[in-house]
Amino acid sequence: MGPNNIPNLVGMAYAIITVLIIFFLQYRENFNRKIGVIFLGISTTLGFLIFAPMIPHQFQNLFVQSGGKGQILPLMIIGILLILTLTFIFGRIFCAYTCPIGTIQELIYLIPSKKLKINKKIIPTIIRFVFLIFLILMGFLLEIRVLSYFGIKDFFTLSIGSFFFFIFFTLVLISIFIYRPFCRFFCPYGVLLSFTSIKNVFKLRRNDNCTDCKKCEIICPTNEAGRHNLKQECYMCNRCIDICPVNAIEYGLENNK
Repeated sequence: MGPNNIPNLVGMAYAIITVLIIFFLQYRENFNRKIGVIFLGISTTLGFLIFAPMIPHQFQNLFVQSGGKGQILPLMIIGILLILTLTFIFGRIFCAYTCPIGTIQELIYLIPSKKLKINKKIIPTIIRFVFLIFLILMGFLLEIRVLSYFGIKDFFTLSIGSFFFFIFFTLVLISIFIYRPFCRFFCPYGVLLSFTSIKNVFKLRRNDNCTDCKKCEIICPTNEAGRHNLKQECYMCNRCIDICPVNAIEYGLENNK
């Protein structure tokens, strides 16, 4: 195992531990927005320090290396499958509080400003799915790592001299007004996680206290707080819990009634 694998191992260990800790806190109703901001800060800092855990960035390498002369790393596959499994069980905790690409967007969105809400969820879903197909084809056919042109690595390694640095920097600035633009429009790994999230074992759900005041639906940045929404794009930001006046939203096993 070479030294280049160490940051990935550290990042993967951090991701697993973080998901389990946040799950425990959520399930015991001890999680709040302040604790969430702490995790957002730690994860974002790790992104700048060791460029990990960057599962979306590694995910594209599966297609590039399997379509060319490279060799797929077992560690990479194990990590990708493990995060998928954890997401299926606990919800999108990884996306919400662990992936630096997502956490920095979440932090920037906290800056007070007029927010632009995309009401039609089908639009980002279609764009992201088309982008995933494009990424796969470019990887298999031309050995091109499309995400490299988004400047994610340039941004987190502070390569300001690179043109691509400013592409992701622009997406970060857009995050002030639009909730997680990269995650919702471009993240290829997010496509898989969104389908995994439809049947989460644990998720945010309404209980019998609900009065259908719709305050949660108004504040939800991804339009996933509706009673019959699939929660595919629920990033567990807990805004719905904070605004609910009757404690009608809780994290737990899905209610089958």
